[in-house]
Amino acid sequence: MQEFLDAAAGAGLGERLEAVGDALEAGSAAAASAELEAVAGELEAAGLDPSGLRAAAIAARVARDDYGAVLAAMEEGLAGAGPDSGWGEQPEGQMYLQSLAAALVPLAGLDLDAARASAHTFLANFPAVSLPFGDVDERAANWLARLHDSAEVRSSLRDLLVLVGDTWADRHALASEQARRWGAGPPPADPTADAPWMRALVALVRAEL
Repeated sequence: MQEFLDAAAGAGLGERLEAVGDALEAGSAAAASAELEAVAGELEAAGLDPSGLRAAAIAARVARDDYGAVLAAMEEGLAGAGPDSGWGEQPEGQMYLQSLAAALVPLAGLDLDAARASAHTFLANFPAVSLPFGDVDERAANWLARLHDSAEVRSSLRDLLVLVGDTWADRHALASEQARRWGAGPPPADPTADAPWMRALVALVRAEL
């Protein structure tokens, strides 16, 4: 992967790889596909094999400082909580899982435009009198979790949590290990029991409220 990144940078295409990462993270399938195709053509024109483009763009994206800042904040929380506290499953830990999962889920392949449209449909049909009770985000997320269920996306989301952990392990060892724990193992059959998937969708719904 690093060889690919170095070769692209050497060909003057480092910023174009970053643009692919930004397009993937923006979550529009059509826009991301167009950007991937355009940069793949530029890599080929520079004599480089573009087959690793998507993976390299994602790796470069999670290595940026905004992910490092989240891991640094997690490191502080974990250091204060102690090794046997179950921090990752507590509200503070789940808050950080939600932050990471929400950023990673479009990189995993979820079409955010489609998911947002579904969220708007749910919210438009949800009884307005129930909104103050505060559970609309969880109910909408449960509905979206089934409607947009994809074993490939959910598995990729877990792989990306592991990638985040691997990327930042040298600087934030405790936080990196926690990210790996969240991404460990295959996703459960029930999409509503998949914690990274659910936290990502709760974040999406809250952004639309």
